[in-house]
Amino acid sequence: MKKELSTQNLSMEKRSLGKSDVQITPILMGTWQAGKKMWVGIEDADSIKTIRAAYEAGITTIDTAEVYGEGHSERIIAEALSDDLMCAIAWNMPQKFSLTI
Repeated sequence: MKKELSTQNLSMEKRSLGKSDVQITPILMGTWQAGKKMWVGIEDADSIKTIRAAYEAGITTIDTAEVYGEGHSERIIAEALSDDLMCAIAWNMPQKFSLTI
């Protein structure tokens, strides 16, 4: 049985991402280790517990990228927050390309 997650008792301020209207938490949850590509000795269950704990502490912004295990970290995020996840985006930008937000 999946534990229901809640941030009702804890909230973190949100800030604009650059000049956009996108609101993010100033503290992010990084998921490089969840990808397990270059990080060994961590179990998926531990990553899921950590992501859920961060979410329950008010952290709603998660950093991920396809290079963090060829999509494995994204699958772990989805499993941890499947009922609460709005959107996760990762892409590989060519080095000569520049984006200002």
